[in-house]
Amino acid sequence: MASKLMQGWTRWRDWVLAQPAQRPLSAADIQLSALRLVLLASLALAAVVGLHVAWEGWQRDKPWAVAIVGAIVLLLAGAASQTRRAGRAGALWLLVAIYLAGFAITASTGSQPALSRLGYVLCYAAPMLAGLLVAWPLALGLMLFNTLLFGLSLSGWEAPQLPDQQVRLPLSQAYVHGALYLFFNLCLPLAMFRVVAGMRRVERKLRGWRHLSEQVFHVASGPTLVCDDHGRVLRCNKPFLALCGYHKEQELRGRSLAELFEDAEGGDGAWRSQPGLRWRLAERLATRGGSRELTLRSVRSLGHRLCAYAFDDVTELRRVQADLAASVRREAWATWHDPLTGLPNRARCIQQLDAQLSQGTPGLALLSLRLCNLRQLNARYGVPAGDALLRDFVAALRRLLPPGAQAARVRGSVIAVLLPGQRGEREALAEVQRLRRALPLQAETARQAVLLDLACGLVLAEELRAQHPEADGAELLRCSELALDMAQDPRWREGSEGLLLFNAQTAQGMARSMAIEAELPQALAGDQLHLLYQPQRDVRGGLLGFEVLVRWNSPALGAVPPAEFIPVAEACGLVGGITDWVLDAACAQLAQWRRELDPGLPLPRLAVNLSAHDLEREGFEQQLMHCLARHRVRPAELELEVTESALARHPARALAQLRRLHGAGLRIAIDDFGTGYSSLAKLVDLPIDVLKIDRSFLRDLPGDARRERVVDSMISLARSLRLEVLAEGVETEDQHHYLRALGVHGLQGWLFGRPRPAAHWLPLLRREGAAQPEPA
Repeated sequence: MASKLMQGWTRWRDWVLAQPAQRPLSAADIQLSALRLVLLASLALAAVVGLHVAWEGWQRDKPWAVAIVGAIVLLLAGAASQTRRAGRAGALWLLVAIYLAGFAITASTGSQPALSRLGYVLCYAAPMLAGLLVAWPLALGLMLFNTLLFGLSLSGWEAPQLPDQQVRLPLSQAYVHGALYLFFNLCLPLAMFRVVAGMRRVERKLRGWRHLSEQVFHVASGPTLVCDDHGRVLRCNKPFLALCGYHKEQELRGRSLAELFEDAEGGDGAWRSQPGLRWRLAERLATRGGSRELTLRSVRSLGHRLCAYAFDDVTELRRVQADLAASVRREAWATWHDPLTGLPNRARCIQQLDAQLSQGTPGLALLSLRLCNLRQLNARYGVPAGDALLRDFVAALRRLLPPGAQAARVRGSVIAVLLPGQRGEREALAEVQRLRRALPLQAETARQAVLLDLACGLVLAEELRAQHPEADGAELLRCSELALDMAQDPRWREGSEGLLLFNAQTAQGMARSMAIEAELPQALAGDQLHLLYQPQRDVRGGLLGFEVLVRWNSPALGAVPPAEFIPVAEACGLVGGITDWVLDAACAQLAQWRRELDPGLPLPRLAVNLSAHDLEREGFEQQLMHCLARHRVRPAELELEVTESALARHPARALAQLRRLHGAGLRIAIDDFGTGYSSLAKLVDLPIDVLKIDRSFLRDLPGDARRERVVDSMISLARSLRLEVLAEGVETEDQHHYLRALGVHGLQGWLFGRPRPAAHWLPLLRREGAAQPEPA
């Protein structure tokens, strides 16, 4: 019960005080609360005085009193009901009730002038209530109306009287004074107190909001200025003070915008009302890292010719943007350039070539340079030293380039040089030779002098496009690199001196090599290879054996000589398969001759060539021994020929392989002796049985004194090492007699027979057998 009473009291109090639940107190709320207080006091007055007056008037047969009191009560009740929705209509009803009460007092007390004029007093209070509860224009109107009443009162005008006014209510004077007392002593003070209390409350909230807005102005917002219409500073917040290095607003008040800002987009006068433009704070005011750049965020008019300028400090943003732009430029540079040399990279080089080709630049030539031994230098002296050598080489190349030429690092140690304006092949080759002679090919690293091995490949754009009109920059670069690779290939190196021009001939040779490479797997898988056998005889004419020579008849390419397909096989890694096939076929042929020849007839020895890759293969020895066992061939019936160049690639690994093979009973021969790069002293450590003198030393023998001395020294060396000597390329009887006189052990050449299939030599084997060589 108590809680319900408390809830009712709370609701009634909130209704009287017009307390808003979801929003701040406003002036309309204060007016409504004051109106409700006046109405409640007036209703209380009507309850205390008016009802008694009405009762007395009813008892004394004065119906007008009942009518007046009823009208006033109805007006007050109607005004109170109107305040549920809005206060203006209720206030108007209250004013009507006040004037009605004033006129009633004047009309009912005409015989008593002093009491009658109290009705005017009640009417005079209406303008004050109208100003408090409605609006000042209505209060002015009521003041004018009361002025008319005031004039009538002074003129002695008497208001119309109610009927039977001679008979008065006994307490009429007390009623009138009581009504005025309660109205002016209760109603108006309560209304004024409510208005004043509401104003104070609103003032406190306004002070809080002002304090909050000041904090927001100084802390939460960006740099802000408040200026007058002449551009003089009236207010500035703390962020703006911090930018200028000041601590108090007074230090900036009165200064003009022209003093604070030294530069603005659009010029003076135009930029003040254009948000988004750039303003630059005066250099003498900027305190945080140099000049500050601001962007005008908004311009707002505050009335009374005041204007607020809100800024954004974009200095750091501009710096970040500048850093980002620089980073983008660096990334773009890194995308198209080589970080080590600073030259354009492969993609950029192709772009430049495409641009030159699309523009139809005449006499365009592309040169590719490679430091061939850079990898070995990196391994020997370290990558940093190799990088330094490459940078120095590129710097020298840049200094030597003719006007208009461009260089790019396209891969590893390959540098592409674009040479425009070449009038032909001869001029382009002359320019390249000039560069090669001028480039420093001797450098120093780790306090040691090193030589740079330079190879060059050149292609002319006009010549390439004459063959391939659709050739673009990538194709031009590919052909240039192809010529560079061919300049390092033993098949093309002879006579090129490290420089090769890509033309129709080299393109045809490369196409031939590519076709051979494509057909080689089919040759191994499809039995396209076959063997020929060239006899080897001793000085008395007896048969020692045969050298096994592989031949290839391709359905697509025709007859392909070994000089063509063996280098290709070595380059593409197929030479091991060819060697395995040759060894298997040779062993099978020995097994077949054993079946076809009479028992006890000695078999010829077969000599098979090995490549450098065979000496480096893992498991080659086991595979060879398995092949011998499968065909029941004795190791001594097979001789393995290796070249000096094969031994020079990986000497330790090759030597270990040869020792294992020789220890297994296989004979080892050095083929093309004297043409390789190894020292003659290394022969002491090699497990070899035979030296084969290359055919190039037999040219013009006998008769060439120098060649005679060379051949004589080779034979003397072999004799001192207890090695057999076999001379290749013997084609005349004079060579035969001369070599026999020098003491060679074996001879091979067209004089004794050209390479033939195995079936061709079967009658010879049946007739002669194989001779046993004399010991060295």
